[in-house]
Amino acid sequence: MPADISFASFNLYNFQKVGSTTHGSNPVVQADYDRKMEWTRAMLLEVDADVVAFQELWSKECLDDVLSVPALSGYKAIYIKPTWYNIAVALVVRKPWVVSGNVEVVKNFPFTELMKIDEQDGEDDEVTVKISKFSRSIIKVRIKNQDSSSTPEITVFACHLKSKLPSRPSGISSAYRSSVGSAISTIRRTAEATALRMMMIDHMQGQGTPTVVLGDFNDTPLSNTLNLITDQPTMTKRARGGDKSLYCTLHLQQLKSFRDVFFTHEFKNHKGMLDHILVSEEFFEHSSDAVWSHKDTRIWNDYIEDDHSYTSDHGIIKSSFV
Repeated sequence: MPADISFASFNLYNFQKVGSTTHGSNPVVQADYDRKMEWTRAMLLEVDADVVAFQELWSKECLDDVLSVPALSGYKAIYIKPTWYNIAVALVVRKPWVVSGNVEVVKNFPFTELMKIDEQDGEDDEVTVKISKFSRSIIKVRIKNQDSSSTPEITVFACHLKSKLPSRPSGISSAYRSSVGSAISTIRRTAEATALRMMMIDHMQGQGTPTVVLGDFNDTPLSNTLNLITDQPTMTKRARGGDKSLYCTLHLQQLKSFRDVFFTHEFKNHKGMLDHILVSEEFFEHSSDAVWSHKDTRIWNDYIEDDHSYTSDHGIIKSSFV
């Protein structure tokens, strides 16, 4: 039997160290920092996941402080580098699960542009999108269970794709700036999803490698973004898995519960599911190559409507497998 494992995604909502700023804000003061650290620590303890991907972390010192209590000493933190500017992803792994091999930080796309040549069929014109990097670096690690030699290693990708907030284009009339900025953000997020899908094909095809891709994808379960990344596998109890496919654990939960009331984000009173845990067929119990079975997927989101500065504007999603 494989060892049980659980994964969670946790957006920290601009967690910055004392004395430093975020997006044009005032410097963080000690009292606000302490309150956010205590809340983050309490939520991490309550969620109780083996692997947690974080987003919107401004400094490693913040997460180091969260983990500095005995109750969280079993976690090892993984960062993109010792210091960085702006928000970044991070990952923690709890014993007996440990990192196996080197940590890979992925910034570059497998392409530098996307091009469509005009086929002179009257349907469309040529399109060229020049883009070569993820807006936020991806952390890629392999993990193993020290207490179970029969449990296969798992590859984990921690992600944070481009948000829906409008970019700030130059040379555009103020009347159109927001619309054009939103379009640019959408194009960038779609390019990032394409790059991630290409990475998944190279990583998963014919390899039989259990894989988990999780984080803030800034789009809904049925969006083009998620469809690109997952390859839209058949989600029924009669399906037998797909070698290069990823399965949204929210949909796995819906197969069990017949519910559609989940959300991890609210904007202008619109609730949406932007944070996801995507798993390979080894975690899809109906697959011919299944190793684990999906136990449940839970979301913590009660605090979102409270709108406290020390909490988060995203819910926390956790998926467990046995």
